[in-house]
Amino acid sequence: MKEQGFLKKARRFLGGNGCFFGLIFMIVVATLINTSFLTPTNISNVLRQMSTNSIIALGMAVVIISGSIDLSVGSLYCLSAFISIYFSQYNAVLAVVITLAASTFIGLINGLLVTKLDIHPWIATLSMMLGLRGLVLVLANENTYKPPVANASFEAIARQPIFTYLNWPIVIMVVLTVAVGLFLKYTGAGRDVYARGGNVEAARMMGVNVHRTLINAHLISGFMTGVSGIILASRIGSVSPLAGDGGEMYAIASCVVGGVHLSGGRGKIGNVFIGAAIIGMLTNIFNMQNVLSTFWESVITGSLVLIVVFIQQMAALREERRKRVTEAI
Repeated sequence: MKEQGFLKKARRFLGGNGCFFGLIFMIVVATLINTSFLTPTNISNVLRQMSTNSIIALGMAVVIISGSIDLSVGSLYCLSAFISIYFSQYNAVLAVVITLAASTFIGLINGLLVTKLDIHPWIATLSMMLGLRGLVLVLANENTYKPPVANASFEAIARQPIFTYLNWPIVIMVVLTVAVGLFLKYTGAGRDVYARGGNVEAARMMGVNVHRTLINAHLISGFMTGVSGIILASRIGSVSPLAGDGGEMYAIASCVVGGVHLSGGRGKIGNVFIGAAIIGMLTNIFNMQNVLSTFWESVITGSLVLIVVFIQQMAALREERRKRVTEAI
């Protein structure tokens, strides 16, 4: 009996934290391909590069757990970078404040479209994605935008090191990961996100304001995307109107690989961070090898997401069969 209980707990742990073993596997593969992978310099580089996608994925995770989706983050990421780099020529603080206000407002609009107008989130955020991308193309005149006057304070956000291998994008990523994790686990509003994503009608009967919860989730997604856009603009010093193209897919992939269920109601923020790390390591691995074309990165990422979704679906079917058997007994 004890052995059966141990095996049951082991299966549950593997089912909920499989991404951790995926991360270990990726580290082993990366080390075999290039022995310099585990050097402090390269690890710092991987963390810095993955910070933008990881931060977007945090907001995406909250939205997915709430039972919605946000396809506009890639375009909003680009728009946020453009807004911040444009206003950086006047004042760094102004650039940050205006960008975060604008990105959060876009998140609010997404939430209102889904709740008040009852538009399906895929349609609402897809429309926003196309609209924002077109807006950036118009504002940038279809060219890469670089401000006439560089702002050293603004550029320091992503370029100024704290210590030898530690910089602000890494710190911001870690702080936001912890903050979102604590929000979902220890606040009533965070628990409402899980309740709504698990079962909307049950959540409503429990007294959860399902519309406000969904709007809050999209607000968080917009805010996180704005932070990510600021980091991108600060690091590069210019913005291409095509920046972030497909970024929504990598954010969703990070969530799925991290164990967030697309059906909503389930997912851990810590595992989303690991999922983003796995996606980021894939990019790093392809940059470090010369055998496969970089186009294979998308193939492998897509295949990985499909495998994880398949495993989640099988687990859901097993759980449904178990409940039916229990009810029959």
